[in-house]
Amino acid sequence: MDTTTLIYCALALAAGCFVQSTVGFGMAIVSAPIIYFFEPKFVPGVITLVGFFLALINMWQYRQMLSFKGLTAAFVGRVPGTIVAGVLLLYITSESLALVLGIGVLLAVVISLTKVRIRPTPKALFWAGFASGVMGTSTSIGGPPMALVLQHAEAGKLRANLAGYFAFSCLLSLVALSITGHFSWWHFKYGMMLLPAPLMTTWFAFRVQHLIKAEWLRYALLILCSVSGALAMWQGLSPFVA
Repeated sequence: MDTTTLIYCALALAAGCFVQSTVGFGMAIVSAPIIYFFEPKFVPGVITLVGFFLALINMWQYRQMLSFKGLTAAFVGRVPGTIVAGVLLLYITSESLALVLGIGVLLAVVISLTKVRIRPTPKALFWAGFASGVMGTSTSIGGPPMALVLQHAEAGKLRANLAGYFAFSCLLSLVALSITGHFSWWHFKYGMMLLPAPLMTTWFAFRVQHLIKAEWLRYALLILCSVSGALAMWQGLSPFVA
């Protein structure tokens, strides 16, 4: 693989990791389309590997605000969500499922802009984890459901708990990708080669995160959710507009 491709992919991952380290999620939304353009084989395996290390680092950075107890319900919901998505994809196309999920995310964003407040109860976190499992399996972007439920949390807690959830979900995805033959030593090797640039921007993001106001963080989160919902809808409609 030529050096230029690796540099572009590293820069895309660096930008995505900066966004996720400041907002709480969004690495795949930012980096996946760019990386797919330069090297399709890096999606989703290499991105998931980098996302796993990013989540571990963010967990360590915000470890004092991390609550695994609060995330248990989301962890429990993530597993059946992944299984259900796998079963659904046997009967309907990934595009159809992506369209429905994209509409659902955009509706949730609209609700979030009203006075209705989504509280992070165990029940809400379970269903957010479930929806994240379905959406992540079908569209490779599973962050929005969890982000919407946790959007009113204090900034540090938001980043910490999303990082804890992503570490679990990325590990689950890597196991699944390995079993199905979509993650190998080749992906691991290039993932390690690309890792330094994302790590540097993650460190920089941690140094400047105190400059970001809570209200800015929430609106950035809602914008990213809107983008991911729109991308999912576009994926669902692409067979009809191609």
